[in-house]
Amino acid sequence: MHDSWLKAATAGAGSLAIVTWGDWDCRTILESECRFKGIEKPSYFDRWINLRVPFQAALGGGGRVTLQEAVRAAGLDWEGRLHCGLDDARNTARLLVELMLRGVKMTITGSLAPSPPIQQQPQQLLTSPCGASSALAPPPPIQQKQQQQQQPPQPHMIIPCGGSPGTCFCYCRVPTRGGVVSMPGPMQGKCFFGCGNWTPAMGPVCPYFVWAN
Repeated sequence: MHDSWLKAATAGAGSLAIVTWGDWDCRTILESECRFKGIEKPSYFDRWINLRVPFQAALGGGGRVTLQEAVRAAGLDWEGRLHCGLDDARNTARLLVELMLRGVKMTITGSLAPSPPIQQQPQQLLTSPCGASSALAPPPPIQQKQQQQQQPPQPHMIIPCGGSPGTCFCYCRVPTRGGVVSMPGPMQGKCFFGCGNWTPAMGPVCPYFVWAN
């Protein structure tokens, strides 16, 4: 349905760009939701414009300006409910139009490279999302019985946000980094695991993300 609407809305317009307020939507949460629901994510979501970047270049304000504050700083009134997905999208679009009317140039600010395929090798522990058991690649049939006797069971279950300790790896093959959603809204207080190479300055290196059980 979305693709049909997008095709009709952009007929004859050539290229398009996804616009967000921050990198979280396209870099992290959309990737996670599509994987969880088994939905193939369209490739046009892999490149986007973080409107926070051109806004700061034009009006300043630092990296902690909220979308509502940015809308008001641009001389616009906030319309709708705060943290409502549809209203947030509409206000983001209104802010985008206002910045373009002021002559601010829009360019792609973020991109997401396709995740490298996981290569299964004999006797190599394969990582899986937190809360699910990992598995060993099956050895040749002749060696199965002997190796089952030699190798003790390896614990790789994890109970996020408390419980028995465990290990979970992101696509960078390093231990994941846990966190709690602090932004007000329906997801506030929920625990999650993301890229272990995440830094405040650069954000995540890989798109790994999973909600804690």
